[in-house]
Amino acid sequence: MIQDPILIVDDEPEIRATLLEALKDRGYSAEAVASGEAALARMAERSFPVVLTDLSMPGGQTGLDLIGDIRHRFPRTLCILVTAYATIETSIEALKRGAYDLIQKPFRLAEIEVVLNRALEHANLLQKVQAYQEELETRILARTRDLQLAQRDALSLCELSLQALETPSLSEALAPLLDHLALRWAPDGLGCYRRERDGTLARMALRGRRTIPQHLPRPLPGLLKAPGFGYPEEHFLPLGDAGWLYLGFEGRSAFLETDPSFLLLSRHLELVLRIR
Repeated sequence: MIQDPILIVDDEPEIRATLLEALKDRGYSAEAVASGEAALARMAERSFPVVLTDLSMPGGQTGLDLIGDIRHRFPRTLCILVTAYATIETSIEALKRGAYDLIQKPFRLAEIEVVLNRALEHANLLQKVQAYQEELETRILARTRDLQLAQRDALSLCELSLQALETPSLSEALAPLLDHLALRWAPDGLGCYRRERDGTLARMALRGRRTIPQHLPRPLPGLLKAPGFGYPEEHFLPLGDAGWLYLGFEGRSAFLETDPSFLLLSRHLELVLRIR
């Protein structure tokens, strides 16, 4: 049995109490109120996926009026109209107001159960669709923000590379890009090597507490392992044919060599090494 709450609206105390008790005996979660006004007030406090309302309620809103208000204020709630006067005109008007279904008096409880179960299942499906839409919108928003951040990061790197063209030395040209890398991934050790004409590597920049060699021999083809400068986690990464980048971490890091942000930064470092 679906346990989503049902709201019963009927101005006759005996019918209201009998229907409420009968539905609860059959495992439904239900509440009952005596008027359309009371129904709207209760719905403002608690969500009801299905409302079962009588058509004729003298002295206040009719069932049709209530359905119209619910449709406007709680559009995901399904309304079932109960009436002893199920004319074609009433049925058409109920559908216009947004009624999900119509039950004619006198009715058997089994009839109401069939309609209620169908309405509750429909309401449950609508809730799942809504949850999926909200999740999808959240993902799209997060993805949009990621793309905006990536665009800003790319523009920032381009600006740093342009500034590098005007610096007096290669080490000064590399500094802003390496500072950007250090801020983003926080390595404990950082070094940038430039490939010399003889294939050896000369250190152009250095960060961190540990001293790493000024010169390194020609790297073997396909070598991706760090030469071992004393950090528990090390990365030794080629910058195209222009040089190599060393990153050392004292502990486990969140750095990934395949991170698109890092790959973009490494191309800018390669560019600076090539043009300076």
